[in-house]
Formats: sequence, structure tokens, C-alpha cells
Amino acid sequence: MFRLDGKGSGLALGPLETKVMDVIWSREGWVAVSDIHETLTRGKSDFAYSTIKTIMTNLAEKGHLQKRAAGRANQFKAVQTREAFEESVVGDVLRPLIRNYRNPLLAHIIDQLNNDGDVAELERLLAEKKAKRSHA
Repeated sequence: MFRLDGKGSGLALGPLETKVMDVIWSREGWVAVSDIHETLTRGKSDFAYSTIKTIMTNLAEKGHLQKRAAGRANQFKAVQTREAFEESVVGDVLRPLIRNYRNPLLAHIIDQLNNDGDVAELERLLAEKKAKRSHA
């Protein structure tokens, strides 16, 4: 779920959830809580093992991680790649805006393009979209 923090910045995950997911996304396959804890603390006791375990369990309950038993421990794996997750978050935010406020949204996006590189990127993406539609 996307929400604004106290400074008006958009967040899909909490700060510690983001750190945990960053580590998980940087690895392939299943990881144990101890692997994530070790990576995040690197010899410092910034986060308790139980905190990391709780965060990972919560992320599994929210549908961001898969969880499986591995002996007496649990292992976790990301349900989506980072790119798919980010695309999903953006889609969740923009779908209702596109549906209800299409023209003001498009005008705002265009107003936010700050330089020729931004405009060129938008033009490239539009050309890609047109090419896909003409081949469909």
C-alpha cells in the first residue's frame, strides 16, 4: 500500500521493510533471517534478530515474500522482482488518477519534465507504446 510520510514523500514500504527488501532483492532464491540480519548489521547491533524476523514475517503476511520452513528456521523469497514491485506500486497510485483525473494528471506529468533529456525519454516511451500497439 502506498502512503505519504510526514514529509510528503511517498512510501510503499516502511524504512526497515525497504532495507530488508533491498537485501532480499539483491540475492537470488531463498534466504534465512540470519542472512538478512548479518547483512544489515555487519557486526553492529543496529537491529535485533527478532526485529528482522518480525519484519520478514510481516512482509510475508502482506504478500511481498514467500515463506517456507527449513528445519527449525524459516526461509523467505521475494514474490516479485524489484522492478515488478515498483511497477505495481506506481500502477496502484496512478490507476485511480488516470480513471478520474486523466487530463490534469497528464498535464502535470508534462509540466514536471525539467529538461530535454526528460522530454526525449517521454517521446521514446510514447514511440515504444505506439510500436507495440501497431504490432498487436
